Amino acid sequence: MRSAKVTVTALIRVIYDALQSREQLEGVQQTISRLSALNLDGEKCLPLPPETPLHCQSELKAVVDHIPASLKTIADAFSAAAPYLNWNAETGSRAGYYEAGADVGQSFLDGNLVCRLVGPGDSFFFSEDLFLSLFFLKPRTLYRDHTHQASEMYFNLTGPSGFRLGDEGWVDYPADSVIWNPPSRSHATRVYETPFLSAVSWVSDLDSVCRVAPRDDWQELEAQLQRN
Repeated sequence: MRSAKVTVTALIRVIYDALQSREQLEGVQQTISRLSALNLDGEKCLPLPPETPLHCQSELKAVVDHIPASLKTIADAFSAAAPYLNWNAETGSRAGYYEAGADVGQSFLDGNLVCRLVGPGDSFFFSEDLFLSLFFLKPRTLYRDHTHQASEMYFNLTGPSGFRLGDEGWVDYPADSVIWNPPSRSHATRVYETPFLSAVSWVSDLDSVCRVAPRDDWQELEAQLQRN
């Protein structure tokens, strides 16, 4: 149990350190300030059971190989903490995340995992004003356009992956990039051959609900990803 507390705490700390060196980027400072307010003492790390759903085990194990040298400290900490992380899949119907009946698509259902590092519940460290999660998507997955009232930061640990932000077209973002989503802006992610891993934070409206923002190209995009 002590190894779990030590390695998970160390992983959060190295993410925090990496964000501090990128604090000039939009949205990063808000996450840093909330992490700074936490007592990241390993003894306060809650004992969540290790869990990795079968549908993503092999891809998740390989994701560390795609974290670039610029994020080596995170890659090393992630490898050390991996046996102790608690991963769960978002089903599209979990209370408090997606609204009931949301059509998130089979691609997302089959290809996502979330590990909650910091948050109000089911997280290694408790916080009332910060969600910090590791978010994983399998290769060739579409995370459909959606909105939420919470402001959000993506600190992408692998890449390239495509993002569609609001009414803008698709743009590919590399590993070691930061994306800031202001409240209620629609956004989507598409993952190519490289598995997607990002440290994602919400710094406001933690009880807000995700809603899909329908687009008429979802099926075409999902089919295209599967062909490539």
